[in-house]
Amino acid sequence: MTTRGWQKERTLTTIDTVGREIAVTTGLTRDPEGRLVAVIAIGDGPTAIFRHLHDLDDRTELLVNAAHTAEELHTLTGVAPVRQLRRR
Repeated sequence: MTTRGWQKERTLTTIDTVGREIAVTTGLTRDPEGRLVAVIAIGDGPTAIFRHLHDLDDRTELLVNAAHTAEELHTLTGVAPVRQLRRR
């Protein structure tokens, strides 16, 4: 069931930095020009585009930054980085 009206919507519940449960949703939707985009939203907050239909790079800056942050967490704490994603 979708809550934002996006396509391929996925929502997970995690906790914020003060310990409250918060929903993080990713999915596909259309930008104001009608182009298909990949998006993320935290709670009921605004939507951020992280992948545009016409992105030529395999990875966008938001995804690269998230990967670098996970690597830094591993370096500083030994917490293993996220496992390799499997295509569905």
